[in-house]
Amino acid sequence: MGEWIECKLGDIAEIIPGYAFKSNDFGNTGTIVIKIKDIKPPSVDISNAEKVDLSKYSLTKLEKFKIKKGDYVVAMTGATIGKLGKLMDDVAIYVNQRVAIIKSKPNNNSGFIYYSLVNKDFDSFIQNNIDSHSAQENISGTSIGRYPILLPPLPEQKAIAGVLSCLDDKIDLLHRQNKTLEVMAEALFRQWFVEEADEGVETGTISQLVSIQNGYAFKSSDFRENGTNGVIKIKNISGGIINIEDTDFLEDSVIVNVDRRFRIESGDILIAMTGAEIGKLGIIPSTIKSLWLNQRVGLLKEKFKGAKYLAYLQLKSEYGQDYIDNTATGSAQPNISSTGIEDCEFPMLDSIFVKNCASQIDELYTKVIFNLGQIRDTFLPKLMSGEVRLKGI
Repeated sequence: MGEWIECKLGDIAEIIPGYAFKSNDFGNTGTIVIKIKDIKPPSVDISNAEKVDLSKYSLTKLEKFKIKKGDYVVAMTGATIGKLGKLMDDVAIYVNQRVAIIKSKPNNNSGFIYYSLVNKDFDSFIQNNIDSHSAQENISGTSIGRYPILLPPLPEQKAIAGVLSCLDDKIDLLHRQNKTLEVMAEALFRQWFVEEADEGVETGTISQLVSIQNGYAFKSSDFRENGTNGVIKIKNISGGIINIEDTDFLEDSVIVNVDRRFRIESGDILIAMTGAEIGKLGIIPSTIKSLWLNQRVGLLKEKFKGAKYLAYLQLKSEYGQDYIDNTATGSAQPNISSTGIEDCEFPMLDSIFVKNCASQIDELYTKVIFNLGQIRDTFLPKLMSGEVRLKGI
């Protein structure tokens, strides 16, 4: 196996900012053109992407701004600056301005370069090299190109990219399975508690299902960048999942005096209780990590098996989110109390019926949680740093 050398991203790839399509040309017909809003790491989501009638444009000039399945882009501005997305759909689309295509140069593997960028080091690099800190943060293609990369010989690049691509395929499959399971759970929930609900049923609250426990008020001085005891904050709640990888940490000397009820376990459901993300919920993947609950994040403590999932489905529904928005107090920084969440309405049904429903939903979410644990992977950083080497290369 050859030696790994350090180079710059710009040495091995072109960073091509997207084309400045006219805003008036965007609509619901024509060819898909992706904007920053369509970058939803780790992929490019074209489900709600806008389209442009390209008859007004020169297709020859637009050719360099076209991407196909497997290509990837990076956001160059805004709140998601530096975020990467790979096109997973088998369709050719175009890239709008302030989104850059990263295209490998000859004798370099595109997949290897992509996996070199999907890490916290790249995120930190972007944040530390922003060219403009005005109302809208920006970074240029030139600045992105200065990111340092460890580069092995081409055969090893291809081998590593091949292994990680197979893992990506597995992760994509697990995501699809989870989406199907969640759709099934939501359909059953609507059937039981909305479509077939008896109008004469007395109205209760989700307090018959769960109690809400607030997190522990750790001191900001307690947080560390590295360690073995992760602390879950509101920022870790995203897209129905709790990100347990990108956390702050606590030293053993801190948690030794913290009540065990603030310890988070696999399958726990958390809710944001303050700020712009108020009401957002997420599930803890299957894990053996030591995780702890920070203040203003609520933990749904179920009162019988599966009850937390019924509360979760009620709170994440359109009704539940409207309830939280309308119940929250404070203008600049909205807040909701544990009691406020527990008072969200839920039918006062026969306990045997509710427990039976909860048990069925529990089976579905047990599979979801297992899949989430499978999706987490610590192999990538070791492979990309050269710490783990592939045999036979």
